[in-house]
Amino acid sequence: DPVTWTALPVEASHRRFHRARFHRAIPMEFASVTSVILMTSPPALEQNSQFLHLAGVFRRAGLGVPAVLAVDEREGWFLLEDLGTRHFADLYGTGAEDAALAAALESLLVLQRVSDPAIGPYTAERLGTELGIFTEWFAGRGLGVTLTASVTDSVYPLLVENALEQPQCCVHRDWHCRNLLYTDAHQVGIVDFQDALIGPACYDLASLLHDCYHRFDQSTVERWRTAWLVRSGFDLDPERVPRLVDLTAIQRQLKAVGIFARLQLRDGKTTHLRWIGTVLEALIERSAHYPDLAPLHTELKRLAPLAAQRFAAV
Repeated sequence: DPVTWTALPVEASHRRFHRARFHRAIPMEFASVTSVILMTSPPALEQNSQFLHLAGVFRRAGLGVPAVLAVDEREGWFLLEDLGTRHFADLYGTGAEDAALAAALESLLVLQRVSDPAIGPYTAERLGTELGIFTEWFAGRGLGVTLTASVTDSVYPLLVENALEQPQCCVHRDWHCRNLLYTDAHQVGIVDFQDALIGPACYDLASLLHDCYHRFDQSTVERWRTAWLVRSGFDLDPERVPRLVDLTAIQRQLKAVGIFARLQLRDGKTTHLRWIGTVLEALIERSAHYPDLAPLHTELKRLAPLAAQRFAAV
């Protein structure tokens, strides 16, 4: 039968995705389908074995990751269940936003209870290396700037300590509006899960509420942060949770800005440059609330105009 192929938007990894639409329903093990996703994932550059293993772990836990229909692991070809086209990014700011966030919270609570020997720890070294991406690729190679020692020697360790002092659980690490889909059955589809680790309890909540691709108002952040805390079961002081989430979001978004710059400088991809300015604005705003982050706040205010010039010209 005829098949229509469509390339899906390029993401930050080396993987590529195409949707195949069939002109009639095709019987599969779990259902009859009219479309599937072909993922090409270079074995030398991506964690394909981990992807396959965690797809099984998460599906057995009841999470909405795609079924793997066929695999050529040696070549890096994967035929996957199509989770649809309704990304959370399309629902934010609409009447479906609350329902989507409620569903994301339910799935997150399930994810945080997952445990498997293949899911390793989110170590202090890894957290520090991620901050180094901001230092090297955004500030250094991107802007030609050396960050002050008060940032790298004082604020960075503080952000790492904030992550490590939290209860540790399974974290997706990219629980945001481009990796979450809302299915016709009002379930959450989850992609890009192969980098999951055992890490800070607030990490995925911070990813959700302080999304690099969407800004929620403060009342929305507070409402869903409280809803998570009530349901999560973690032994956390409610008075400390706002700071834990904010500093977790800051560490994560510094890493993201570094990755967005690296995508252009190293890989020639300009797809994420438009988000650098908005993420920097969020970082400047959030860091202003914490006196011990003052060196970072000052540095970000210095770098933001340089970034607007450097990356807007691309």
